[in-house]
Formats: sequence, C-alpha cells, structure tokens
Amino acid sequence: MKKICLLFLLSGALFLIETARGDAGLYASKNEPELPESLALASFKLVHPLPKVPEKMMVYKTIDPKISREDITKLMKTFGLEGKIDDRQRQFVVKDQNRVLEVFKQPGTGYLRFSNNTKLAIEKEAKNLPSEDNAIDEAKKFLRANDLLPENTFLAGVGYYEFRKYDSIGNTIIQGKSAVSIGFGFKIEEMKVEGPGAKAGVVFGEDGEIIGASKIWREIEPDKEMKIITPEEAFDKFKQRWPGEAEPEQFKRAKIKTEVSIKEVYVTYYAKPGCVPQDYIEPVYVFKGDYQTSSKIGEREIKESDYFEIIIPAIPEK
Repeated sequence: MKKICLLFLLSGALFLIETARGDAGLYASKNEPELPESLALASFKLVHPLPKVPEKMMVYKTIDPKISREDITKLMKTFGLEGKIDDRQRQFVVKDQNRVLEVFKQPGTGYLRFSNNTKLAIEKEAKNLPSEDNAIDEAKKFLRANDLLPENTFLAGVGYYEFRKYDSIGNTIIQGKSAVSIGFGFKIEEMKVEGPGAKAGVVFGEDGEIIGASKIWREIEPDKEMKIITPEEAFDKFKQRWPGEAEPEQFKRAKIKTEVSIKEVYVTYYAKPGCVPQDYIEPVYVFKGDYQTSSKIGEREIKESDYFEIIIPAIPEK
C-alpha cells in the first residue's frame, strides 16, 4: 500500500518572481536595446490536456454546526477525558493535562480534534503498533461508532510518525516509528474534495492506543447550480500566477526563466481549514505539476525546481 504522510500535507513551495510583463516592445531586433537584466519570463507546457467539464456545477451551502455541552460530555467519555468544559466564543475546549479536545461551534466551521500531545510528540519506538490493515479497520470502526465518518468518505492513506536522533557529528544513532496514522478524505458528487477542510483520521500509538482523532468537515446542502468558467479561462488565470508568458525567442533572451510543466488539471470542490468560516463550498480547477527557474549571477547559473499545486476558482468573479 502506498504510504502517504497524513500529518503534514506538503503541496510544494511555489517560487514566484516579481516580473515585468511582456509586450510588443520586448521583441528585440538588431537596432533595439537588449532586454533589461531584471526581466523575468515564463514558458508553459501543458502535458495534461485540459479537462471536459459541465457548463454548470452545484454550489453547496454549509450547515452551521449543532454542538452542545451534552455532545462534548459524550466525547469526553469516548476519549476518557476529565476536567471542565471551557465554553469559548468560537469553540468548546477540554484540557486534561496534555490531552486536548477541541470542537468548533462557530457558523461556517467544521472542526473536531482530540490529541494526546505528549504521546504524539514522543521520540520513542512504539511497541505493538497495529498492522496497517488492522489500523484501517479499527479506525473505521472507531470513527463510525462516534458518528465521525459519513458515507461520503474514502481511505486517503496510511502514514507514520517517525523520529531520528543524531550524534554530535550528525550521524543517525536511533530512528523508528512512534505511531501510525489512518487518514480519510471526503467526496462531493464522487469528486475528491481538495483542501485542509475535508479530512478525518485516527492516530494509533503503542499497543494500539488512540492518541489522536479528528473530523474536519462541514455538513453541506445543495444551494444552486452556477455557470463555471471554461478550462481555457482557468488556464489563463493560472498563468497570471507566474511571471509573464513569453514567445520562444523572448524566452531565450530573458534573464530569469521559469519553465512550467502542467501535468494534471481537473475540476472539483475546495474546503478551507475547518476552523475558518466558509459559507459555501464551491467548484475549483486544480493545476498540478512542476517548474524550474534558472538565472545567472555573473558566470554562475542558478536553478531551482519544485512541485506546485494551484487552485483556481471555477465560479466567475462577480
């Protein structure tokens, strides 16, 4: 099974450069001055074809969370927590030493998280970690028993909390796994929702103890169908996130070059972090790929490359 780190989702650093936009004056001839050294330009290679999409897509309205003190009391029993319920303006919080339960009640949010912070941060090899198959089964069983895993979910992957310790000269002296994490994603209309506000999971520590659990998701209902921008329009908006696009001859003469390779394009929905209010879940275009930026400092050529994932709203701007 492919292992996906579910603890920290890294979308890739995106190195954007302040740029002078291209225009007709950039096409240099023998009688024209050379391009300014500060000029940065980009080229785009569409490896993945633009998708076929419907003319309209449904926009979903989020349902305000209905969380009461009685619900928090039940969750405290589920996680074996003691102490008082701190009823704050935005969320309920329960702290039992280093174990914390946090549930947001603010309109437009959807965030529930339990964490045993001491055991999540431990740098010690865990004894009797459950196998991946057993961990998946137990995670499903636990989340469903506590109404934390709706039908519109899918298994996103299995990851591990890993640690390393080094000696004074940087050699690894000990390393291991302290926990195993099972993550689930959410779907709308069979499309996998993008963003940090669409996930649930369980973390198992030594002897299969649950040391972390979460449901980050807003309940939703259909609102109205809306016309979306075309893939071509989305591609144009994607290009605006980069240095100005250049013709081949322009690009050769640029002082700073960024080559962008788009390897995947699709339409889906996007959910913001669960602790941030979001009134509507709307369709978006997702562009994934990699880029390489090259420039010269004196005689030395510098290159930087990385992966990118860029979200373009699919609903036209009002």
